[in-house]
Amino acid sequence: MEERRETNQAFVCINQPMDIDWDQINWDIIKHRVENLQQRIFRDTQVGNFRQVKQTQKLLTRSLSARLWAVRLITEINNGKNTPGVDGRLYKTADKKIQLVENLKFNGYIPKPVRIVWIPKSNGDKRKLGIPTILDRVMQALVNMAMNPEWEAKFEPHSFGFRPGKSALDAAHHIYTSLLPQKGRRIHPGWILDADISKCFDNINHNALLEKIKTSPFHGIIRSWLKSGAISQIGFERTNKGTPQGGIISPLLANIALDGMERMFGINTRTGRYIAPSNRRKQNKDIGVFRYADDFIVITPSKEIIIEYVMPKIKSHLQSVGLSFNSLKTKIVNISEGFDFLGFSFQRYYRKDGSIKKSIFKPQRQRIDRFLKDLKEFVGISWNKDIKDMIIGLNIRIRGFCNYYKWSNAHDSFSYLSYRIFKILWNWARKRHPDRGRKWIKNRYWGRNGTNNWAFSFEGVYLLEPWTLTCQWWKYPKVRIHLSPFDPSAKDYWAKRKEKRKKGKHISIK
Repeated sequence: MEERRETNQAFVCINQPMDIDWDQINWDIIKHRVENLQQRIFRDTQVGNFRQVKQTQKLLTRSLSARLWAVRLITEINNGKNTPGVDGRLYKTADKKIQLVENLKFNGYIPKPVRIVWIPKSNGDKRKLGIPTILDRVMQALVNMAMNPEWEAKFEPHSFGFRPGKSALDAAHHIYTSLLPQKGRRIHPGWILDADISKCFDNINHNALLEKIKTSPFHGIIRSWLKSGAISQIGFERTNKGTPQGGIISPLLANIALDGMERMFGINTRTGRYIAPSNRRKQNKDIGVFRYADDFIVITPSKEIIIEYVMPKIKSHLQSVGLSFNSLKTKIVNISEGFDFLGFSFQRYYRKDGSIKKSIFKPQRQRIDRFLKDLKEFVGISWNKDIKDMIIGLNIRIRGFCNYYKWSNAHDSFSYLSYRIFKILWNWARKRHPDRGRKWIKNRYWGRNGTNNWAFSFEGVYLLEPWTLTCQWWKYPKVRIHLSPFDPSAKDYWAKRKEKRKKGKHISIK
């Protein structure tokens, strides 16, 4: 085993990919080498050594380890590995993957147009998805590896979308924490600008985006991706604005374009130290901006501040990169009315004397209804399948949904979910046995499980009941907004956070 490990370490450094046996590559070593270079880029960016940042970025994109890892990401790990671009090419065999590694050269590289497909949205509309070729995707993954650590050291703290180590759950918990009452504060921010950007990925101004990355060694290749064009049912289209939603590097480019929204409200001192909203001065006091990709909210003390101060500043920032508010989805609400964001509903309740009673965040009703609709369809298509397989399939779906929302105030939602699931299965059983009575159906399909609770079952296989699950929102290990997975000094933090999140416990790190 040690001999094989040493052999792999040796061939990683060679310059002839054609001599590599793809099936014998030690991917742990490959990934470790890439992460080491990314950590160097992050650390040099933090201290302002941008000349070294460029050199390390070039070194990473030229390294054999990064090229091998980029090919594996796109051809084996990525969900779109079986989706070709306009050239119709896929790379499934080891020989083709090695050949793809050999073709990863920046000199003479010209990207092909993206293939346009239309994806239906939940509201009935469709969104445009651009599918680059496999080669272009691998090249984008390679550049993304080099640029991501640099910008992770620059991004604003409350930007959560498409960033390593941050998720929608992290954004939801930071928003919820900002809505909780704090001792010593007379006024608690209670007015929300629930904003949405109109067709963000399609309207980003190319010149404004390229201006933000003008010092990057990848400025030229990114420009070629933006201007590569698209092929749809109507033929070839020029791309004069926007980033193709579906490209590997598009989320990073969108975050770069939108970066700066939170800084407009005085989040940093002259030395770069972060200032909490309650400690800021003048009009910036108690203004909190939370962004997830192109969706964001702003929490403020009053409605007037939103109209007269917040919206004009954000509007000006969006216009500078060719974007604007979506007037149909952007609204101003009071926290007592509640608002929906990232699949959660946030609301604050007050007592008669005006004091805060409690603040909650729970699963959004539309998400619950959509989930129940999917369960009903699954039960419908499982009509002639084995009942035990149906229960196992339901448990997988229920467990996935509840494991995500258990980190919120989902007690009532889980009880409602259990009731609706019971109705779906009861109707299924009545239709399956139209000649049987209710008592017979109950005795056949419902019984007490290991915890002595009634549950749908068949031959010893029991359905997972959402109402029996414990919500643990207070145990969620909320991410530290100033730490990044690329930071080598925070390696222990991320390892312990991952472990504690699985166990549902607090993280305690000094």
